[in-house]
Amino acid sequence: MFDWNDLRYFLAVARSGSTLSASRNMKVSQATISRRVTVLEEALGVQLFVRTPTGYRLTQRGEAVLGAAEAVEDSICAFTANIAMESRRLAGTVRLTTVESAANAWVIPALGLLRARHPDIRVEVITTDENLDLLRGDADLALRFGSRPTQEALIVRHLMDMEEAFYASQEMAERCGLPTTIEELCRYPLVLNVDRNGFVNNWVAEKLPDALIVHRANTLSGLIASVRSGIGASVLPCLMGDDLRGVVRLLPPIAELKTPGWMVTTDDARRQPHIRAVIDFVVDQIQFWLARRTSHIQAVQAA
Repeated sequence: MFDWNDLRYFLAVARSGSTLSASRNMKVSQATISRRVTVLEEALGVQLFVRTPTGYRLTQRGEAVLGAAEAVEDSICAFTANIAMESRRLAGTVRLTTVESAANAWVIPALGLLRARHPDIRVEVITTDENLDLLRGDADLALRFGSRPTQEALIVRHLMDMEEAFYASQEMAERCGLPTTIEELCRYPLVLNVDRNGFVNNWVAEKLPDALIVHRANTLSGLIASVRSGIGASVLPCLMGDDLRGVVRLLPPIAELKTPGWMVTTDDARRQPHIRAVIDFVVDQIQFWLARRTSHIQAVQAA
């Protein structure tokens, strides 16, 4: 067997006609070119060149194998190009966990854009209010809300603050009248979460002790459907409530219910290109939404 790399020197000399020209093209010494060609001839047991004072000339056997050597070169170039293309192609499965509102408003729209750019990335979205254990591998990244995650091994980035407010159907708001204070919300029948010890429920119990609770639901989609159907008013994330057709915000966002949002992952996960791509697309989508929302608020205030 011979060193496949020596075919490069053979081709360089065959094309240029001399070891000097070949050495300039390949940026190696002339002695290296001459030595490697000789080694190739000895390994093959065939004289490939006739050495003359004016340069190197292919022998009959050298001419006969030139085409095969060029075919090997073409194959190696194609192989190298495919490897480079494969290294640029992002592929793999990413498991992302977040709450339902963020998944619907930000994550899923971002994944639509991601798929157009990187169709071989598969994203599994796990919507839950529980904090899955990223260090144990329950998910690759999370969009979480509340207190900053404290595990030292996690990579945490603050993205935004989630605001919440009371919403009701347009018909109910016209019938009950828009409130000007929190206390006036008692005019509305309320829809709350099934979790009676949840933060929103506790806030309502403290601020609106006489409120009429007419219905409870255990999912955000259930709360939204209840509001849109006119069952009662409910607290919804502004990122979704503000875009619901036929639904109006009753009061400004509730300061006590504002919760910070975090992008959370591990160092190993964020170093993987396909996971990094998902992070970038989701963050870009959130920043776009925040910029659009700020612009809308400024326009309303200016009017």
